[in-house]
Amino acid sequence: MSEVFFDPFDPEQAQNAWPLLKELRARGAAARIGDGMYYVTRYDACREILKDNGKVFSYNLGFRAPGVVVPPEDRLLGEMDAPQHTFVRRAVVSSFNTVAVRREEPFIYRSARAFLEQILPGSTVDLVSSFTRPLPNTVTVHMLGFPVEDAEQIATWSKEVMESEYPAMNRTARGEGFAGAFPEYWQYIDEQMSRCRRRIEEAGDVPGKAPDDVVSRLLVAEVDGQRLSERQVHAVVENLLLGGFTTTSQLLGNLLYTLLTDTPLEGRVRADPSLVPGLVEESLRVSPPVLFIPVGCMRDTTVGETRVAVGERVILGTASANRDETVFEEADTVDVERANADKHLTFGFGPHLCIGAELARTTARIALEELFGTFPEGALTLDPSYSFENVSTYFECGPARLPVAVAPSPRQEGAL
Repeated sequence: MSEVFFDPFDPEQAQNAWPLLKELRARGAAARIGDGMYYVTRYDACREILKDNGKVFSYNLGFRAPGVVVPPEDRLLGEMDAPQHTFVRRAVVSSFNTVAVRREEPFIYRSARAFLEQILPGSTVDLVSSFTRPLPNTVTVHMLGFPVEDAEQIATWSKEVMESEYPAMNRTARGEGFAGAFPEYWQYIDEQMSRCRRRIEEAGDVPGKAPDDVVSRLLVAEVDGQRLSERQVHAVVENLLLGGFTTTSQLLGNLLYTLLTDTPLEGRVRADPSLVPGLVEESLRVSPPVLFIPVGCMRDTTVGETRVAVGERVILGTASANRDETVFEEADTVDVERANADKHLTFGFGPHLCIGAELARTTARIALEELFGTFPEGALTLDPSYSFENVSTYFECGPARLPVAVAPSPRQEGAL
């Protein structure tokens, strides 16, 4: 097939590629999009590659720019291959699991309610800066065991990281690696890890005294008698903080944008709360926070009918796969009762399934429940002059802002 020139690392192209991706899906499972780069568009092909764990495709050759090498102990989970990935993931899952998320639910409810109560009737606010961004960040900070009052500063640092050249280059003008590029953020995490370790030592072996936050559990977690190194724990914490700030924030932003622009859908979901989980899954499928997952090819192979050579880069278009017409009927449409909505690939698949998936889903569900409970239907109206503007990170999709007018309270209306 002919080559299509498309740069997924350019935010303007990546975030507006839906018509092109539909065309590419019709042509085949994979398309050559530039020198040494292929884009996988179909569901089955993406899922098959996601099951590979360093056999044919390498994750540590993916997100960073060509030639950029991250030291093994500093890699995020999405940059690891087996056996390192298997070991680190097992340790993380033992600490950041379903039990931990369920235990966090009361705090998520309290936090969502607190942020929403600050949005006053009769005001004009940006839902991104006032709700969709601070809520998941605060939840992650609390779950890790860090002081909640530091959440705003952590969000500022995380925003700087994601909007810099660091995700691609592993450096900024300030220095190499996370420690060199963002020394204040790195030092803060290091200090919090030391604080958690001191609490562990003070608790000793006294039953019920051991701290129960995620970082404390990570510091003592063992896999086959082996613990994560300090640098590995540091990298995992970075991973969780950045994920809490970005992915879940974009999920919430996309959800609210959908409801603000589809009032019949909002009314339907409000009338039947059992549809909320389906709405969350459909938002993840149709408007995924993460658009693709890049990997590197380690030996000659075939994707669909397309030959890919060793050393070439393969972009797993999970957002495109989520709209594969052979898997999802009327794939571009949000259907809150879609039977297979949760089969999307937004959180990955197989060994690289996102460890924060359940926390993201839980936070989104609670956020909607509290939003519906705080504001009556029609109380939030999107600014008529609003034009959707994506966040600047090249592999993400979500509103940079959501300006809304809040209806005045009955008392305010009576005074007019």
